[in-house]
Amino acid sequence: SHSGAMQRAVMGHNWVLSATADSQSVAQAGWAAGLDNQYLPQGDARIIAGSDVIGGGESTSVTFDTAGLEAGGDYTFFCSFVGHYAIMKGKFTVAE
Repeated sequence: SHSGAMQRAVMGHNWVLSATADSQSVAQAGWAAGLDNQYLPQGDARIIAGSDVIGGGESTSVTFDTAGLEAGGDYTFFCSFVGHYAIMKGKFTVAE
């Protein structure tokens, strides 16, 4: 849920998951892909999961298969909206 009031083109947010080693380059490729592509490079195999970009007052969800993820693997979730990657990210942990 986006608790702000700004439209998605101004201050949008999404949720993206990739291997940590790929996360920054995926975010940068997303910036080039633009809002029409949810700030995600289309067809990029490095993206494990990703949501739509939402604006203030909107909500979304993401569902994905975890079967291919390794317990203890190094994964990062982040927002790929331009400029958000630096502070809007965290570690995603898969437990056995």
